Amino acid sequence: MQYDAVILAGGENSGDLKKIAPYDSEALIIIGNYPMIYYVYKSLRQSQYIRNIVISGPVDALRNLLGREENLFFVAAGDDVIESLANAARVLEEYESTERLLVMPTDIPFITSMAIDDFIERTETMEADIFYPVTTREVNEAKFPGVVRTYVKMKEGTFTGGNLFVLRRAIIQKSIDIAREIIARRKNPLALARIFGFTTVVRYIFGILTLKQTEKRFQEVIGIKGKAIVSSYAEVGVDVDKPSDLELAQKYLGEVVF
Repeated sequence: MQYDAVILAGGENSGDLKKIAPYDSEALIIIGNYPMIYYVYKSLRQSQYIRNIVISGPVDALRNLLGREENLFFVAAGDDVIESLANAARVLEEYESTERLLVMPTDIPFITSMAIDDFIERTETMEADIFYPVTTREVNEAKFPGVVRTYVKMKEGTFTGGNLFVLRRAIIQKSIDIAREIIARRKNPLALARIFGFTTVVRYIFGILTLKQTEKRFQEVIGIKGKAIVSSYAEVGVDVDKPSDLELAQKYLGEVVF
């Protein structure tokens, strides 16, 4: 199955990260020899499953950087990531977009085509509206020792969320409001759990909440069938949003040459 993909590259660089990387756009922060988005784009382009790619962000800067490659399109970012995704989806509608879209941010420069392909392959035998990768603490710490992540203790283990997802194009409009709320709470597990009710919160507190229970409650509350995919690739989750992350990226990617 072929997939169209969206890279959300409209994030503004701010806070402590901007103090050591003075670029207005996160996508343009230099890591080693290239801007951050270059690592994401190259890995996505090397995936065997990807057809069209739409990048939502500062159009002129991104076009000057990446050129006019085949099946590559640009669109202005929206006021938030949800609006940016909607803008990108409208571009793809003009090209008979695939039923499922792969969506990822620009701040995951560690991502590889192998991690992308593995995630896609794990979703292909399943039916859901949205697929979301998670990785265990053990996987993350084995690959990136000492990396700081937000973890959630579930019955099956301790997990951190990934930073890409596959979704059915038909649910984009339906999911906009709840997506904004989830994104706003994404780094506060207890606040996120409150969306799904008292029982879910209690199970989470006592570490007996399972991935299947979470998926079931997600569908009951939101009306969208979600599926968590346990990935063995730490690269799907580690992002660059603080100085220590950028230092890690420079360490691992500083010598990369495309």
